[in-house]
Amino acid sequence: MQSDWSIDVPNLGEVIFRQELLKSLAKFRQLDACDKESGGVLIGKYLNSGGAMQIDDFTPPQPTDKQSRCGFYRSATHNRIVTQAWRESEGHATYVGLWHTHPESNPNYSLLDRRDWEKALKESRYEGQHLFFIIVGQQSLRCWVGVNSKKETKISLIGERHFGK
Repeated sequence: MQSDWSIDVPNLGEVIFRQELLKSLAKFRQLDACDKESGGVLIGKYLNSGGAMQIDDFTPPQPTDKQSRCGFYRSATHNRIVTQAWRESEGHATYVGLWHTHPESNPNYSLLDRRDWEKALKESRYEGQHLFFIIVGQQSLRCWVGVNSKKETKISLIGERHFGK
């Protein structure tokens, strides 16, 4: 991964995933048979009133999380870390989504993942109507955007980024 990753998201604008974030997430890939799923929260900043966003930070797995080869439970510790980042940034750094790993080359979400994302869209407190969901696989990571409106909850794949050799 050589540079930032920019995606033009419908009804939001350009979303920039910083290179350092992508490199850090890649370190959690489940490359060995004994590697457990990891996950956490994505932290970002709105760049202007037009809705452009930069996602540049995340919460790493916490000791209070529950991890297995094909499962991950995110503990409340992640919420406290995001709240602290928000306070320290004077309200600029904010919760913008969730990430986790899968032990597959090119990840797809499971029914359990989809339910977790829908719950986050409906019940979490966040700015705007969008949340981002990243799954880190062994060869690539994929990103979905979720939109919560009064009519429906919609989740769409917006991009895939392959890891370098």
